[in-house]
Amino acid sequence: VSTNGLSVLDTSLPWDEMKVLSDNISYLVSTLGLEGLDLALATDLGDKGEECRPGAPMVLFRSDPSVDVVMTNNQPHTGLFSVTCPVLQGDTVSNIARRIRRLERNLKEGTSVKLYRWTDQILGPRTMPDLKSPLAELTEVTTDQSFSINPAEKTVK
Repeated sequence: VSTNGLSVLDTSLPWDEMKVLSDNISYLVSTLGLEGLDLALATDLGDKGEECRPGAPMVLFRSDPSVDVVMTNNQPHTGLFSVTCPVLQGDTVSNIARRIRRLERNLKEGTSVKLYRWTDQILGPRTMPDLKSPLAELTEVTTDQSFSINPAEKTVK
């Protein structure tokens, strides 16, 4: 106390931690390789929040159920063939594209990723691909659509 004054006994910081974290949430998500980040005040956490104090936040990690889907690149003359990507409940095309970029380091941030599904989901995967028209029998998944998963059956709709 004699060298730093009474400020060492403060129970708060001179800046707003929640604002700093909120302003930098996209940086934290991309840098730490997270799917998302939820911020909460210590008062919102009940008994768990009692361990929090200024400068020492509490971190909780959770995992949501997912279904692994093999994504295949059918473009001729490319080095990327397929990648297994987890799909979460409510995922959008942009979420999955970001996840594929993170899993496959050869895809750069500016690379366009489009998702397609078989028009005929039974016979489509069993047909021989045509290199002259690689998108034949495929339907593009639009950006306004979201994915619904059933982890018990390991299916994605």
